[in-house]
Amino acid sequence: MKFWCLALLLFFSSHAQAQTPGNPDTNISLSQILDRMMARNEVQQRKLLEFRAQRKFYAINSRFKTDSTMHVQTTFRRPDEMQSTVTSQEGSKLIRSRVFDRILEAESETHTRKAKQLVDIIPANYSFQLEGSEECNGRACFHLTISPKRRDKYSLDGEVWIDAEDYSIVRIHGSPAKRPSFWTLHTEIDRRYRKINDMWLPDRLDSSSNILIAGQSVLSIEYSYESVQTATEDRKN
Repeated sequence: MKFWCLALLLFFSSHAQAQTPGNPDTNISLSQILDRMMARNEVQQRKLLEFRAQRKFYAINSRFKTDSTMHVQTTFRRPDEMQSTVTSQEGSKLIRSRVFDRILEAESETHTRKAKQLVDIIPANYSFQLEGSEECNGRACFHLTISPKRRDKYSLDGEVWIDAEDYSIVRIHGSPAKRPSFWTLHTEIDRRYRKINDMWLPDRLDSSSNILIAGQSVLSIEYSYESVQTATEDRKN
């Protein structure tokens, strides 16, 4: 189930003002976009003090007609403290033990800043190519393709969308650059973010995989935030 651990690790990818839809600066270069993205990442790391979120994990295998749901209370505190508590679970015990529990284990092992630096979507880890601009949920974005400089189990071939105003990554889509296992034929991951208190935080993750014998399996993780505390304010959402 390494492909779902990869999907969860994208939660920790580096991400760091509301904007009306418009056209991005067409004269900006790729290097300028990446420089501003890195600067925004540093701003978010400084400003984000804490958040509390409810997460809903859901996975289903259509061939065996089995599914499972798990609800998790998660608290993040700067710089890299992450605590998750399972509040309820139902459905397939096999999915819970083989998928959900392994995701939480991977999260616990890779939440530190040093570990995140190895999987972050940044120039140190990826090559970027600017494909153009488009609208993302009512906001102007730059569309870039990404290719990992190290093809390991946590790297991704795919694409990202960067907000044209504050230069945070708002969407990630792609497939593992290295096949997670012999049993996994193909995997696609889609991660989307939303802005809360000037912070871009995970909104939902969707992952689908074609697995030998088991067939098509789907995972989704939805985020609902109870509070987000920044360096300048602390208010409920």
